[in-house]
Amino acid sequence: MQADVRTHVLALDGARLVAAALVVLTHAAFLSGAVNSAGLWGHLMGRGDFGVAIFFVLSGYLLHRGLVRDPRSLSTQHLRTYAVRRAARILPAYWLVLAVVAIATGPSARDLLLHALTLQIYVHHSLIPAFSQSWSIATEVSFYAVLPLLALALAAARRRNPDLPVSILTAFLPVGVALTWLASSADLLHDIPYERWLPARSASFALGMFLAEVVARPSHPVSRRLAAWAARPGPVLALGGAAYLLATTPVAGRLTLGTVSGGRLAVKMVLSCVVALAVLLPLVLGGDNPWRRALGHPVCAGLGRISYGIFLWHVPVFTLLYAVSGLEEFSGGLVPLLALGVPLTLLLGALTYVAVERPVIAWAHARGQEQRREAEAPRDPLERGRA
Repeated sequence: MQADVRTHVLALDGARLVAAALVVLTHAAFLSGAVNSAGLWGHLMGRGDFGVAIFFVLSGYLLHRGLVRDPRSLSTQHLRTYAVRRAARILPAYWLVLAVVAIATGPSARDLLLHALTLQIYVHHSLIPAFSQSWSIATEVSFYAVLPLLALALAAARRRNPDLPVSILTAFLPVGVALTWLASSADLLHDIPYERWLPARSASFALGMFLAEVVARPSHPVSRRLAAWAARPGPVLALGGAAYLLATTPVAGRLTLGTVSGGRLAVKMVLSCVVALAVLLPLVLGGDNPWRRALGHPVCAGLGRISYGIFLWHVPVFTLLYAVSGLEEFSGGLVPLLALGVPLTLLLGALTYVAVERPVIAWAHARGQEQRREAEAPRDPLERGRA
């Protein structure tokens, strides 16, 4: 049983690699112009922004799963630990790469401050081109902020009826898609990108929370149905592949930057959730299966562990390569861009993980353990003496 749990964790690391690879490919295709010039392959790479949806769903699953497993984690003391751990997980590496980008490109003080505070999606014309992928960090941080409140509400519902959280989140998923429908994509040079705000992305995070509740309540009818599907990963992955392919057509909006109607954004949201569900469902509910073993392979899992660094570094690296080569962006160079940029990104991602992410995460974990012991220790001196 212990080996199965370990395989599960490794497979989820492998899922991060899938998400990061899609994001890297979509930016390489966009910067090189391959989205428009490479036919079907360009379209497939251009829709790699679905990797962000996989990250969001996985985040919703893992974070909410922890809160569901340990109800004590919703206490005030433990929420402070939660905040410290979330900040330690995401901010130091983010600030490091932002500092390097700022030194290299010299953004305005306003834009630098907005990015440092992860507020760039709330102000128009605050884009730093060499760090354009960072918008999703701002969205992620907003989810971190509201998740404890959502978890408290679902915990109250669970006390009334253990099946209620699954039912609530099932009902919310179409609401989340409707919120996406109400948003329209922005002209990033002039408009506030409402489609990057948490409400417009809520279906992705809610899907992850839904999976966590399904795992916690296997007797629910929805849980039993999903477990039956997860037991056959082949058809599930085929469905995800079909949804991904459909998303490369105009039905899901443009593959390049530009405004998109709310209806097409909603279709894109639905298809991205189907793809993310297809990737993750066999991992969280499918037991031992070839997909889980493949993503749990040490190479996939190891690269998945440095996926955050890959995500942070790849756009600055690609931008640097274009600047050094003198080649115009959007005018070709996809193959050399990947051949040079991917190894350099992997190297920087690994160094960032070893030098920054892992030590800071270990510190936050130790601090959290210490705070938990203090919170659970007897407060009365006589009680401490008896303990």
